[in-house]
Amino acid sequence: MKPWMLRTAIGVLVLAFGIALGAGPLQKSAEQRDRDLDRARAGAARAEDQVAALSAAAEFATAYSDETAPALVAGKLAGRTVTLVALPGADQAQVDALRALLVSAGAKVTAEARVEPAAVDPSGRSLVDALTNQLAAQNKALGIPVSATGYERLGTVLARAIGADPGAGPGGSAYDQTAVGLVSGLQAAGLVKVSTASPRGQLAVFVAGPPAKSASAAGENAVPVALMRAFGARVPTVLAGTSASAGERGVLGTLRGDTTATATVSGVDSLETPMGRVATVLALAARVGGKIGQYGAVDATGGPVPPS
Repeated sequence: MKPWMLRTAIGVLVLAFGIALGAGPLQKSAEQRDRDLDRARAGAARAEDQVAALSAAAEFATAYSDETAPALVAGKLAGRTVTLVALPGADQAQVDALRALLVSAGAKVTAEARVEPAAVDPSGRSLVDALTNQLAAQNKALGIPVSATGYERLGTVLARAIGADPGAGPGGSAYDQTAVGLVSGLQAAGLVKVSTASPRGQLAVFVAGPPAKSASAAGENAVPVALMRAFGARVPTVLAGTSASAGERGVLGTLRGDTTATATVSGVDSLETPMGRVATVLALAARVGGKIGQYGAVDATGGPVPPS
């Protein structure tokens, strides 16, 4: 057979084999692929429908909670004066939403402050020590123990500056000369910024900032916890934070791990939700009756809200 005839014969055989293969296993493989693709597309469509349904349900739940929250807390804090304190990094939108709900509960937010980063930054410890020593010496009636740390002294000084005196009634306490002097000193040092302070509130709510970015940085949460522990020993106090703040790196999580702090400060998580804000108001109302607890959705030993 001549070479060109051999090449032609081989070409015919290859073509015939290809046709046979395409009509056989390869065709079946392509059909299977198409079926698999159709099933995958159908599964993706079902998943998208489920996500859309869940999103719609979540939006409904949030909207419903927003609408019903004022009714749930109506009158719970009637006539009470409240001091609202934002810790460094606290979301202003959450502070504003909480303030609005406190008003819906009948409270008057009469004192507001923001703790500046310098007050809790370890690099500013010497400033805190020096200033609080000076303020304690000038105001011996505060009764600050000699063994108190600088941050504990800061908590006691801040409580006297913007919180009502122990045993004060719902209307709080006057913004007297002692309070004016303490606020002036704290603000001049850049430790606290006070927007309103008259009268000094009978109850207090602290709003937590975001969790620390690392496990090592989370150790610094002990500073605001020490401040709040001392503040809460003088003024009935609740710390409110997001779900994340209740974790290992959050201020609320740190407070819940400190039995001394939980003896003076109630904690509520999930502040980013309407129900978390409702729980905060109810926890504050419980403080009027002397009840201290940990409430919310994240490792909250007291349940979602204080027992009625």
